Amino acid sequence: MRKLALRVLSFMTFGILIAWSWIALAQNTPSGFGDVTSTSNVGVSGTGTAQGGKLIDVIKSFINWMLGILALIALVILLWGGFQMVTAAGDDGKYKKGFKILQQAAIGLVFIGVSWLIVSVIFWLLGVIGV
Repeated sequence: MRKLALRVLSFMTFGILIAWSWIALAQNTPSGFGDVTSTSNVGVSGTGTAQGGKLIDVIKSFINWMLGILALIALVILLWGGFQMVTAAGDDGKYKKGFKILQQAAIGLVFIGVSWLIVSVIFWLLGVIGV
């Protein structure tokens, strides 16, 4: 049982790290963030030098924000599934239910990561063609 708890804990830690990196990647943080005297922030929304942006930037920020929230929700579900597995106390049905929750949350995190990648590529392409 101790080996199982250690394995689940390491899997949950790995899931937390993956989710945290996706949340961090979903944030559109420019270089020099917070330095309002820097000229590299000119035209960057929310840095103090330009309060506003193109509609496409607002849409991209909203989508990235929503994907971050979804990743956080999936992380909580991942933790709940791991908790169910660890506290199963030999009950095979409860363990399988927790493992199924864990699998579904992991699949959800993968979908969130792939959708972030797709959204980033689409908006990059839109930026290249000058929309």
